[in-house]
Amino acid sequence: MKFKEMNLPNKLTTIRMFCVPLMLILFVLYGLNKYTQLNCDLILYKNFTLLQLIMMIIFVFASITDYIDGHLARKRNIVSDYGKLMDPLADKLLVNSTIICMTSFEFFLQQKESWLYFEIPIMILCVLVIARDFFVDALRMQALKSNAIIPASYIGKLKTATLMPGLVIMFISGLWLPLYVIGMILVTLGCVFGIISGIKYFIDLKKYIKE
Repeated sequence: MKFKEMNLPNKLTTIRMFCVPLMLILFVLYGLNKYTQLNCDLILYKNFTLLQLIMMIIFVFASITDYIDGHLARKRNIVSDYGKLMDPLADKLLVNSTIICMTSFEFFLQQKESWLYFEIPIMILCVLVIARDFFVDALRMQALKSNAIIPASYIGKLKTATLMPGLVIMFISGLWLPLYVIGMILVTLGCVFGIISGIKYFIDLKKYIKE
């Protein structure tokens, strides 16, 4: 299907998919500037750089398209196989790749001496949340074989409502220590809500595993 032939929600989903490799390229440039002699970034203020600003803008834009395409699809009753497959995939790729890159390039690490208390727990939570996404997708695919309707859980919505803003704040957390604290709290809550919702999905859908 050509891009111009897609409906608007699917176009927004496709644009969000293209944001993922763009974010990865920017993260790599950020890492090269931080850990090598390659000068490919510009400090705007304190620990806040131009690449961080660009990544934050792209992430916010992609997150907004996620809300808009879902809203339009529900309002106009637009359902397509492409949207059902690619919309959740785009969301998971965007969020999980951002979490992995932020962990790799020490966005969650405000001070070197505190790595044991912050970096390791966040890394563990991030791995659990990513594993949770794969696990929930597998449960959903199994349930769909029985034509089961799987509504989004309230706890899953809490995950999105805390994790997404938390990641946005982490892009600018180097500007001010309270921003770092707020961002860490929101990311941690998002991870915890994600794990709880994964457990709830398992409890609700485990009957389909044996089918």
